Amino acid sequence: MAAAAAAPRTEPWPSGALAPLPFRNAQQPPNRFILSGRVLIGDAPADTGTVVLHRVSPTFTGAVDSVRVAREGAFRVPLDGLSDDATDDVFFASVRYRNVLYVGGAVTTTDDLADPYVIRAYPTVAAGPGVSLPIRVRNFFAVRSSGGSGWSVSDLFELRNDFQATVIASEAGAAWSYALPPGALDFEVGESDLPPGAASFSGGRLHSSAPVPPGESVYLVRYRIPAEEFTIPLEGVTESMELLIREPAGDLAVTGLMSTDPVTLEDVTYRRFAGREVAPSVVTVASGSRALPGSRLSLVAVMLALALALVGAALAFRSRTRIAMTTADRRRRALVEVARLDERWNAGAIDAEEYDVRRRELLRELRG
Repeated sequence: MAAAAAAPRTEPWPSGALAPLPFRNAQQPPNRFILSGRVLIGDAPADTGTVVLHRVSPTFTGAVDSVRVAREGAFRVPLDGLSDDATDDVFFASVRYRNVLYVGGAVTTTDDLADPYVIRAYPTVAAGPGVSLPIRVRNFFAVRSSGGSGWSVSDLFELRNDFQATVIASEAGAAWSYALPPGALDFEVGESDLPPGAASFSGGRLHSSAPVPPGESVYLVRYRIPAEEFTIPLEGVTESMELLIREPAGDLAVTGLMSTDPVTLEDVTYRRFAGREVAPSVVTVASGSRALPGSRLSLVAVMLALALALVGAALAFRSRTRIAMTTADRRRRALVEVARLDERWNAGAIDAEEYDVRRRELLRELRG
């Protein structure tokens, strides 16, 4: 049975877009295509919840239907508008569990209905002592600021949540936090799994209130370091660390990582320093080519760093402004953002112009 929908918004819909369709009612004709699936909490079927169906197209975006979860986590919802022919329309379903939003995969053709549709949610665990999210990959891209001193930085973290639960913020602190280079300023969040509204910067640290589900999450932040010399704190064990400095950069002395082969992407060359299984430490970038205390690495560290010559390129990036996320990763992230956007629109927390711009951006990502 369809859940009761909130009262529709009355302000004008964004230009070039259609207003959301009303939620389905008993007078509407039956649909030929049905999205049939289950909601799982981990591996166990959910016993309650509301599944919301979303639709994204060049002329329409919004939540179009909702149904309550039935026994064994099952749900069935009509797909009004789905066709046997290929279209630009994308359907997907979402559910909130313990105030965390989860989405299923994209449905674009009837072929996507061949297998049962699964939305997998998870129990939650509060952040705090003993709840650690290792850094699987960190790529630190530094470019000398044009027309002045200092550096522009793109700092990419790939977190790994090994718990069979979603880590959430608690009274003990943020869901995830990490130290940034001292003196950094002008922070902004890049295109990644980190929602801009969930990030804050204080006390020299990045704090994220965004829930971190099991598996891998990619966070990207950009900032500026006004000084010529700087340090990069490393907390916990970083499985793969790469410092990439865009040429020309002049004479630099880097400690804490091994110098290895440069990377050239899109006709731009980056000087490269790398390490694997890097223990908690500090990487130092200083002017000049002089050797600094602690600049010598053990033979084991050298071998590990040189091994990155092959694996690092695959883990690094497509460009300085575009994360090396797979197509599936980008689509998953875009689906989550669409669901969040629909919720913000229905709550009146976003104006029509901003909604329309963001909707079009997300549609391009889903097509890609």
